[in-house]
Amino acid sequence: MKMHSTLEKWLAELEETVILTSDEINEEARCNMVSFGFNEDLLQEWGKESVNQFIDCCADIYQRKSGGLNMVFYSWFDEQAGQIRISAVSQTHGKLPFGCDLKLSELMQVVDGIFSNNSGLYTKDALDVWCQKI
Repeated sequence: MKMHSTLEKWLAELEETVILTSDEINEEARCNMVSFGFNEDLLQEWGKESVNQFIDCCADIYQRKSGGLNMVFYSWFDEQAGQIRISAVSQTHGKLPFGCDLKLSELMQVVDGIFSNNSGLYTKDALDVWCQKI
């Protein structure tokens, strides 16, 4: 399936991202975070498969841009902002930089949450986050 052209454009723009490292996990996470806004009409136009493929491609880009550093790429749905968010932190931190409970999830579960406007944070008391070592 071909990815939607808007998502392809975002991936091209993401190629310009510079991945930074820091001894301070929150600084590192903030510097490496990118947010993608959308609305219901766009979601219906894109479809779940396209969004799933988009986030997976974001992880590939971060891996290429990380310069061989051992990092963890992660993605989640920010329900309050209505955004798909991605970032990466060094594996040496041994955790992800969230102040809430997390539920490490499959990518499709995060995508389903995007389409149902449910990050898990308010219904399951834990934020659904997809992550992988890069």
